Amino acid sequence: MKSFGLFAVTLLFPFSVFAQSEPDYEALFKNLQRLQQEIKQSAQTAPTCKIMPLEKCTFDEYCQKLRGQSQNFYLYKNKDGKKVPNFFFIRLANQVRGCLDQPLPEIDTQDPFVNPLKLTKANPSYQAELARTQKIFADVQAHAVAMLESRKTADNAKEIDQEIKRIKAIKMTSPVFKDQFAVEKANCVLPGASYQSSDNSILLCPQMLNMPDATLFSTLAHELSHSIDPCNAYQEIADTKISVGKNPMQGVIACLQKPSSLEAVAFSEKNLLDAITKEQDQLAKDLGPLSAEVKAAFQKKKQAIAAGFKTNQYCRNFSKNSDMQEGFADWMSSKILARKISEMKDGEKAKAYAFESQLMIASADCKNIQIAAIGRIAEAVKQDCPVFGQSSLDFMLNPEAYADPEEVPHPKSSRRINKILFAPSEIQKALACSGSNKINTCE
Repeated sequence: MKSFGLFAVTLLFPFSVFAQSEPDYEALFKNLQRLQQEIKQSAQTAPTCKIMPLEKCTFDEYCQKLRGQSQNFYLYKNKDGKKVPNFFFIRLANQVRGCLDQPLPEIDTQDPFVNPLKLTKANPSYQAELARTQKIFADVQAHAVAMLESRKTADNAKEIDQEIKRIKAIKMTSPVFKDQFAVEKANCVLPGASYQSSDNSILLCPQMLNMPDATLFSTLAHELSHSIDPCNAYQEIADTKISVGKNPMQGVIACLQKPSSLEAVAFSEKNLLDAITKEQDQLAKDLGPLSAEVKAAFQKKKQAIAAGFKTNQYCRNFSKNSDMQEGFADWMSSKILARKISEMKDGEKAKAYAFESQLMIASADCKNIQIAAIGRIAEAVKQDCPVFGQSSLDFMLNPEAYADPEEVPHPKSSRRINKILFAPSEIQKALACSGSNKINTCE
């Protein structure tokens, strides 16, 4: 599962012409060149970000605290020099180079963790950050095991031990790439991480290696949790498999469906079968009577639903909904993070750790940051970039409206932050913010 849908915006603009006259390419070149120099300068002089207090534990307020960095190369930099690049702004600035009739170099700050093709295995920075991240992952595994041990009872001990065995067996890699094809194949055009059930492993895109400890901890905890999510729990992984009806997290799964929690969608077998019938009826309405072959194909779909429902009902590719898999991974990662933070005796350290834990989601999905970045670009290109029209802006801010219908989106970030990730009392205490007393934390 791709972490946090983390960076779900792909900047491939629809080419609609809005300029009323021929662009002033000379002015545009100078403006873009100036903008790139300003962005590069902001990378070299990036200040250490202060953790500003949150009054409410909400996604909107969290995003608001980061808005001041929305037009800089780095969205966040902590006192240890760990950074979260402002990938939305950087890619946006590079993208509008397509408006020119002459080449303009990409922004180059010599930061190898921005462009994965700059990293090599021999790079000392890569080796050092990979070693740091492996230690963080081992810490995540230890806290995940402790969290599961705390939920063990006489009735579920066997199943919990199976989950612990699976989590202990997970391996984490963060490879380097030889070419752009390899980057795209690994889904690392933008920073993120993914869990692979086929070999019980986590792939962390190398762009993340220089990010703060807490950002890495939270991301890795989310991906690790996918190994026992309501879909993967019933699969054969690392010589373990939970039987249907024996999932020790069944109470959590039921809780996540409640309006007081994530209100995760959980389809019944009838819902899925009805959807196939509706699809078949619509096709017949559009094309006329269906052939026996087409009808047989729809019947085969229904048989697959009936045969696999019990073990696959929460799988995103089966139900075309990711709420339960992603919601569970968020829930478990929030519990793992809460345990980590509760051990910190230094209140300021705990506060910084809690704040930095969700920077991946913020960098990908804070609309106020995106709007501010777009405004800065728009000021530079003015009327001289025809492809930078209203339809492009709408596409950037509302990518879900243009998404491939076969893609299954993550739950919205506001739901994830407000109802799951900032819900634990330990995290709210660290951030000194107030949450809704109506939220069910699914203990």
